[in-house]
Amino acid sequence: MAATTMGGSCAAGGLTKEKLKPFATPKVASMLALVCCLDAVYMLSLYKAVTLISPVYVAAIKRGGGVLMSSLIGVSFFGESVTGRLPPIFAIAAGVVLLCLK
Repeated sequence: MAATTMGGSCAAGGLTKEKLKPFATPKVASMLALVCCLDAVYMLSLYKAVTLISPVYVAAIKRGGGVLMSSLIGVSFFGESVTGRLPPIFAIAAGVVLLCLK
């Protein structure tokens, strides 16, 4: 994804050495490398899950788990209110559990 974005920026003439300089600092470069490694592990895990079980279950667990995690992160780190969100969260979790119990 990053290569596609950088290629488009380069083709449009918006990519210069000065704009890339902040990404070359050791702290930022190491964080970008870590994100790339974690994304690779995520994609390989997703592929392995799809090869072992039905893609329908994998998609349901991934989407339901993503909703639950984003809600938990929003409440924990950003102080978002849970008011009004609990019924949909429980409905999603129950749907995923019921689908997987089949």
